[in-house]
Amino acid sequence: MEKVVSNTAKSSILSEDNLRYERKYICSSAYLEDLVQDLFSNSYGFEEIFEKRRINNVYFDDCNYNFYKQNVSGIGTREKYRLRWYGDNFSLLKNPSIEIKKKFGEVGDKITHKLGDLVLDIKSLSIYNLMEIVTNEIEDNPLLKNRLQQLQPALYNSYERRYFLSDCKKFRITLDFHQRFYDPYYTNYVASERRIEDDIVVLELKYNLNDDGEARGISQEFEYRVSRNSKYVQGIDLIKGLSF
Repeated sequence: MEKVVSNTAKSSILSEDNLRYERKYICSSAYLEDLVQDLFSNSYGFEEIFEKRRINNVYFDDCNYNFYKQNVSGIGTREKYRLRWYGDNFSLLKNPSIEIKKKFGEVGDKITHKLGDLVLDIKSLSIYNLMEIVTNEIEDNPLLKNRLQQLQPALYNSYERRYFLSDCKKFRITLDFHQRFYDPYYTNYVASERRIEDDIVVLELKYNLNDDGEARGISQEFEYRVSRNSKYVQGIDLIKGLSF
C-alpha cells in the first residue's frame, strides 16, 4: 500500500498494512504483446487498468553511492530516494513527487511526497539548480528536506509501463520496457544515453503480505523465474561502470 505524505507530522509506520511483496521477473527475448496475452489468459483474469505511460525518475544517492552498494550487497534493510514524474518528454518535469522506498528483506514500503504544480525544463538546469529547487519545494517537511540535502542526483531514468489487475483485485502486475538511462552530470544529458535492449521486459507482481500463499499460484503460470532487479543498479552500472 502506498502512503502519501504532505507534512512533517505524518511519517511511515511499519505495519503489515503498509508492506507489500514486489516479485520481479526478467523476460528477455520477449514480445510485449505475447506477455500481455499471457496475462489476459492467466487463470487470475488480469485486465489492463490504465493507459500505457512513460515514467521518469531522478535517483538520489550520497557521494559514496551507498544506496547502490547496499543494493548490490543485498543488504536486507535499505532505502531509496527518487524524484518521479510522468510524460513522454523526459526533459519536461511536471507535477513530480518525491518517493521513498524502504526495503525490509523480501517486502517493501513506499512513501510519496507530492511537490504540487512544479514545472521545470531539466535541459536548462544544472543538477545543483535542480536540487535547490526541489528541496525548496518541501519546506513543510524539514526531515525530508534535510535528508535530501545530504544526497545528490546520481541517475536519470525513463521507461514505459503498462498496468494490470487481477479479477480478485488482490494482485497487480506492471510491465516495464524501453528503458533509458542518462548521466545527470553531462552538460547535455541526452548524449550520455544508454539503453536496455528493447526485447527485455520487467514483469513485477505486487501484492500484500497476507496474499503471499495465493500469489505462488500466479507465478507458477509464468515461464520466467523471479529475479533480483534494480533499475537504479542497472543504470549506474551502464552509466558509471562502477565496480566495488
